[in-house]
Amino acid sequence: MSAKIKIITLIYVFIVAGIVFLADYKSTRYLLKFSVGIPYFDKVGHFLLMGGFSFLVNLWLKVKTFSVWKFRYLTGSLIVLIIVTLEELSQIFISGRSFDIGDLAADYAGIIIFGELAKVFCQRYSFD
Repeated sequence: MSAKIKIITLIYVFIVAGIVFLADYKSTRYLLKFSVGIPYFDKVGHFLLMGGFSFLVNLWLKVKTFSVWKFRYLTGSLIVLIIVTLEELSQIFISGRSFDIGDLAADYAGIIIFGELAKVFCQRYSFD
């Protein structure tokens, strides 16, 4: 199962990277314009896309955790959180894009919730 998770995660990363590419480059932004008229589409999209990213990375890492003080955190969720934060902050410097704290909040909510879902999934269904 582990090899399948790795392949699925890599495919997912390329899909997310493709979406970011389409949004970042002026000549391809029109491809994402359909979402403008759908209420909350952007926030739900951020939540689901980054949540899925967190879920898959945490499965890949077999929900490995680390401790800070007395709290345990998912390593995969932290990795995704750093990548997503850097990508969202990069929008400050990209013409035609804008940093949105609401998008970042939706990203973080997805990362945390789907990371926890990965933990539940691994507890319920053991795989290697």
